[in-house]
Amino acid sequence: MIYQASLLFLKKLGGFILEPNSIIETSVEALYPITSLATLNHEGFNMTILITGATGLIGQNLVKTLLDVNSSGVKGSDIRLLIRDQVGSPSREKFIQWVTSKGINIFWGDLRSTSDVLRFTDVDDPKRSVIIHCGAVFNFYQSYQSLYDTNVVGTTRILHGFHVNRIKKLVYVSSVAVYGSLHHSNGKGITEEQSIDFNQRKSYELTKSLSEDLIWKYSSKYPDRLITLLRPSGIVGGQGVTLDIFARMFFGRYVPLPGGGSEKISLVDVNDVVRALIYFSAFHVGNGEAFNLVSFTPTLREFILELGHTLNYQNVKILSIPLGFFKPLFYLSKIIRTFIEPKENSLFLPILFDKLGQEVWIDNSKIMAHGFHPKSTLAESMDNFQQFLIKNPWYAEEKFSIAL
Repeated sequence: MIYQASLLFLKKLGGFILEPNSIIETSVEALYPITSLATLNHEGFNMTILITGATGLIGQNLVKTLLDVNSSGVKGSDIRLLIRDQVGSPSREKFIQWVTSKGINIFWGDLRSTSDVLRFTDVDDPKRSVIIHCGAVFNFYQSYQSLYDTNVVGTTRILHGFHVNRIKKLVYVSSVAVYGSLHHSNGKGITEEQSIDFNQRKSYELTKSLSEDLIWKYSSKYPDRLITLLRPSGIVGGQGVTLDIFARMFFGRYVPLPGGGSEKISLVDVNDVVRALIYFSAFHVGNGEAFNLVSFTPTLREFILELGHTLNYQNVKILSIPLGFFKPLFYLSKIIRTFIEPKENSLFLPILFDKLGQEVWIDNSKIMAHGFHPKSTLAESMDNFQQFLIKNPWYAEEKFSIAL
């Protein structure tokens, strides 16, 4: 049967075994024939919206934006969230309480579980449904296996549910991390034509590359399925790893930077990510394509000075340090981390040293040619982050107490 063949295909792609009880003797294509793009006659969000990673930075902002009647008119009953049943941060718990009060459908389950994902994606009208897959682990201390289980296996489970339950469209949140260890962009932005790097040594980056590879292989096998990939650059504007990392660079009001921080860095505000996800969830937009997503590309120095203002530092001083001095620090951090249990607020984050001195400028022209234009500015993004810190004082203490 066609369906069994697709399961074998996914099994081959993912490198792991799908649960035997997920195989049924029926042809999904016969039950739900795919509608071609030419016959689509409905627009907007008159649909069921299924969201993974809903308690994360992107997910929380996405749900809140969808329920803003001024922007979309989506009802709580139109939204489904797949959320793991576990105790989380104060902001996560508040968000879940808020979600419940809005009548949003919560499906308690695990992204890695085939049965949970199949239950989550079993909707009344799959032809009017879209999956927005934000779920992923972004952590520098967890093992490669734990990252693989969520980021790669979880994505395969979503592809499985998307295929079996014949959901109309899938929008996947990838990352510019798939481009790998790009050193200097030589004054030219890195475009979507850059090949995915499968030789990466970093766990998170490699799992995002593998996840994308799964999706592209599936899309190649089933070219009529509607799939769009977004590759955000470093996400700022609220809680999130990008700002946490840079906040740890402050020694009081002093910040040592190689070469004074003259290299460009591409960043995206979380509100622009949310707007892009909504935009590309329309059935006729961006199918079979990947899009870089950038809001602004300041120099590292400009970004650090703006962040220092947000963190209430007065007269931030940039210390220009030769790059050659940072490389020994990077190797020293590796040695120290072999004897000390890693802490999330540790200064010895390899990424701090590994990324400094690299100019990674991401080209944003393709997404704008498709009609989407980021709106956020760096100042607005930092203002949003400041408001988040005011409302959630626990966050600074937990995430980067060494900086504050």
